[in-house]
Amino acid sequence: MRIGSAFLTLVMALALAAPAAATSALSRDEGDAGVSVPLVIDAIVLRPLGLAMTVMGAAFYAFPVVPLTAITRPSDLGKPFKVLVATPGRFTFVDPLGQHP
Repeated sequence: MRIGSAFLTLVMALALAAPAAATSALSRDEGDAGVSVPLVIDAIVLRPLGLAMTVMGAAFYAFPVVPLTAITRPSDLGKPFKVLVATPGRFTFVDPLGQHP
């Protein structure tokens, strides 16, 4: 049990440190190629979070969003899909490691 709480503490610390590292990288590298994030933070923290957000977005899109949108605005089914599934999926699987627009 003690190892589990230590691991959870480590994960939370990394999650809290990621925005600070990304902010410092942004202030150093403000080019038009996108935001540069340290590779270790991107690979260990941001990509797993992106994967989790893609899965949660797909689940949320499948159950409450699709039926409600199909009933109220069937022509707008692509808008919530883009926000909930496509954007986190692109962040997780398409963007180069360490570079995010």
